[in-house]
Amino acid sequence: MYPGVPAPVVDYPLPLSKSLQGKYFIGETDQLLPTDNNRTWAGLINPLDSGVHLYVDIYVISNLSADPLVSQICFCQSLPTNAKLSHEISNSNLTFRPQPVPRGQVQFGEALDTAAFTAVPVSTRVVSPYSSTASEKRGHWIIGPGTAILFTLTGTFEYPNPAVVSLGWWEESAGQY
Repeated sequence: MYPGVPAPVVDYPLPLSKSLQGKYFIGETDQLLPTDNNRTWAGLINPLDSGVHLYVDIYVISNLSADPLVSQICFCQSLPTNAKLSHEISNSNLTFRPQPVPRGQVQFGEALDTAAFTAVPVSTRVVSPYSSTASEKRGHWIIGPGTAILFTLTGTFEYPNPAVVSLGWWEESAGQY
């Protein structure tokens, strides 16, 4: 090095580190069709027997309609019973062969009965027409085994308002932290 010249510093974000390790996953729901009387939902689910913690990095709620949507975010100890499992999930590092398989699941459904499961609402978002709302959590929402984060969606009219929920997270052994 040259005298008096500062040493170079590299910013190495934690999500990049997790991606390089094959621990970062991304996924999305099928198209949801909420209305004013059909509350749909999407969730990042950590199965009871997963053995990992899920660290939420980012979520995106995309409103594909001309009308606003309302989304309520809930932390859950129990889950809705009408779940569909998304197959739109991938490791974010495509260089791994074979690809690591996530323990976390993206699930979704419709006709949500909020009395049928236990949840704590923590945030409400209004998603403008033909737009997306995103939030970077950078791992400070941690989902332990047997718990989930749910995103409920309600339209403002009785006709369907198409929407999609996308998520990014990394996974660590439940005994690590």
